[in-house]
Amino acid sequence: MKKIALMGLGIVALGLTACQTTPRQYNGVTGYQIENQSQNSATLAYTLAGRADRDLDGAKLQRACQKVLGPSKTYKIAVLSVNEIPNPQLAEKQNYGVQLGHSRTSVGLSNTPDLSNNRNMATDAALNTRPSTLHVVRYTCS
Repeated sequence: MKKIALMGLGIVALGLTACQTTPRQYNGVTGYQIENQSQNSATLAYTLAGRADRDLDGAKLQRACQKVLGPSKTYKIAVLSVNEIPNPQLAEKQNYGVQLGHSRTSVGLSNTPDLSNNRNMATDAALNTRPSTLHVVRYTCS
């Protein structure tokens, strides 16, 4: 019984470890870019999508430092600037609504399917949503 419990706990721990986000090189939308690097410090620009969560973002910045400078220690992070930029992926998407000022609210006509269509339009819209802005954090690791 103990072996089964330990094996189950190991599988759960492995599953949670596999779900962690790892820092990745900039892919045109998100990721980190190396601006300047020396043997024991680096200046990085990390483009983050989604809502700002200081704890989660701090962990992402630390892991990017460890990927660039080596995983052997925890680095001191000094944030140089945080900028908000428009998401470049949204330019590809055709927007049928009317933007209301600088808010995130838009109003448009519904594209209602006919009665014989079994697609769920709300699910399609939810799966295709992207944040309207991205955060670019410039920081140094030492």
